[in-house]
Amino acid sequence: MNSTETAGEYLDRARTELRERDPVLRALIDEKPDLDYDAWRKTLPVEGLFEALLFQIVGQQISVSAANAIYARLRALFSDGRPNPETLAPMSVESLKGIGLSTRKAEYVLDVARRANAGELDNIGNLPHDEARAALVSFRGIGAWTADGALLIAFGLPDVLVSGDLVLRKAVQRAYGLPEMPTEKEVEAIGESWRPHRSVAAGYLFETMVPH
Repeated sequence: MNSTETAGEYLDRARTELRERDPVLRALIDEKPDLDYDAWRKTLPVEGLFEALLFQIVGQQISVSAANAIYARLRALFSDGRPNPETLAPMSVESLKGIGLSTRKAEYVLDVARRANAGELDNIGNLPHDEARAALVSFRGIGAWTADGALLIAFGLPDVLVSGDLVLRKAVQRAYGLPEMPTEKEVEAIGESWRPHRSVAAGYLFETMVPH
């Protein structure tokens, strides 16, 4: 989105450009021309970058239902249901394993909490996407998928493609009629034509996986 556009004007432009470039997205957009592509973010029990990182770490390599259950137990450790780095950082690996995290994920969560407590997340939201991702992947257990997902959840950036996301890969397989679920690299290749509106495109694809 450029500085002179409203959110609505940007979305109209993004839809127009995506329709012109990709016949699959044209069909999805025409079916739901007023879709709030960002609505899925509002359904998540997450506020801000710190919580988004925790949510993404919990969800690494497990099913959505399992991730939601474990994250709910993590939230229950806090009196207001909102994880904060000050309270989380002193916790032990064993206590986090007790809510269903693996040893590695417990270590990753504590590392994020300690570094957040030291102020290392404070200015990431002001960085360009590539710089923000680079800063996050320096944390233990955070790769590109985790970083991009957290940035997308926290800030709603317009051109982030979480190509390693299992739900998105399934959505691409279904929408494009692929015989097998595409790899992360294959999703990235398909998504090249969506730049700089990859978040909008992904939102339409995610919508195809929502039960109605």
